[in-house]
Amino acid sequence: MNFRAPAVPTTCINGVGVPTTEKLVYWDGDFSQAPEILYGDGDGVVNSASILALDTVIGEDPRQGYYKSVKIAGTSHDGVVSDGAALERLVSEIARENFVQASKEEDSRVAQL
Repeated sequence: MNFRAPAVPTTCINGVGVPTTEKLVYWDGDFSQAPEILYGDGDGVVNSASILALDTVIGEDPRQGYYKSVKIAGTSHDGVVSDGAALERLVSEIARENFVQASKEEDSRVAQL
């Protein structure tokens, strides 16, 4: 697959520290039996390997510009927007970036005077 960075300011906010399916093992290639489920780190839905792939594909692309990855420990996929502390962090990240962007725009307007 050939993914490219979206080339717009991007902040990814994900939970981590929750057991998340990492692999399904079908012993002896017997797909008629239920697989063994191996767990790894993630948010209960998205595995950390996928989260880290975004950091590589988007965050390391020189065309991307602004990219920030925020990982909230002990937070599930749904918990990012339903857990009080996680939601507070999410809103804080959005507010912080909006403030930074507004400050840059103001500085640009002042410089033009």
